[in-house]
Amino acid sequence: MENRLIVTLYVDELKQLIEECITNALSKAPKPKQEDDTLLKRKDIAKLFSISMVTVTQWMKLGKLPYHRINSRVFFKRGEVFQAMEINPKYKNLNVTRPRL
Repeated sequence: MENRLIVTLYVDELKQLIEECITNALSKAPKPKQEDDTLLKRKDIAKLFSISMVTVTQWMKLGKLPYHRINSRVFFKRGEVFQAMEINPKYKNLNVTRPRL
């Protein structure tokens, strides 16, 4: 035999119960990994990897570094740069670790 419970609730009480359940479920759910979209300049990339500005430009021309142009300026998304370093087998010999800015 099933146990049934009939309860009378006000609409506000029901809303509050639902809100608490949703908040509880969301707090337990894993947070999505956010890609770091910090914009870096050529100079920042050179400092980050201890390379010259000429090397940064060469890597850009060879397609080794993903970059974005805004008018005449060049920017790099930090997450994309490190992702390119991890995926491309050419960079695995560099032993590049993610330094903190």
